[in-house]
Amino acid sequence: MRRGAFAIVLVLCLAACGGSGKLAAGRLSRFVLQQADLGTPFQQFADGAQIALDNQGTPRADQSRFGREGGWIARYKRAGTSKTRGPLIVVSRADLFKSSSGAASDLGEYRTMFAQAPGAHVHSITVPRLGDATVASTFTQPGLLPLRFYEIAWRYRNATASITVEGWDGKVASGDAVALARKQQAHLAHG
Repeated sequence: MRRGAFAIVLVLCLAACGGSGKLAAGRLSRFVLQQADLGTPFQQFADGAQIALDNQGTPRADQSRFGREGGWIARYKRAGTSKTRGPLIVVSRADLFKSSSGAASDLGEYRTMFAQAPGAHVHSITVPRLGDATVASTFTQPGLLPLRFYEIAWRYRNATASITVEGWDGKVASGDAVALARKQQAHLAHG
């Protein structure tokens, strides 16, 4: 009798806690950075379901890759001058998959994509681990005022997430991207 009651309580507990560990597609828009995460200097200029154009020309272009169930993207910008420190543009993405193995395969595509970044001096970088696995890179875009990009992607359960941070070279740091990625991971963890 006790075993039966214990089993029922365990099943109810797992159901209430999301025992499968899967994130739900219905909350996809909450798995990206929100305006409050960036503060007042930033303005959101895009927020919505990812479309084919968002990944065109990348290894992640197939909208149905690896059992993908959907994706969301939010873009933010702030005004700045050549003296502005920190990010000028932030792009936050989240993609959900039927399984964690689909998300792991998608993270592999991020790894490939980061290695092929178009800028000069592409480098893999080490950042603190986010979620279940993390990959990150940085590169510069030459110009009168070179731009520095930091890209961090990670897998958490059946989702992948990424942050791209753009700012003036020498005035934006990997720590800026890591701080924002941690905020986004908090949204996923509360999924």
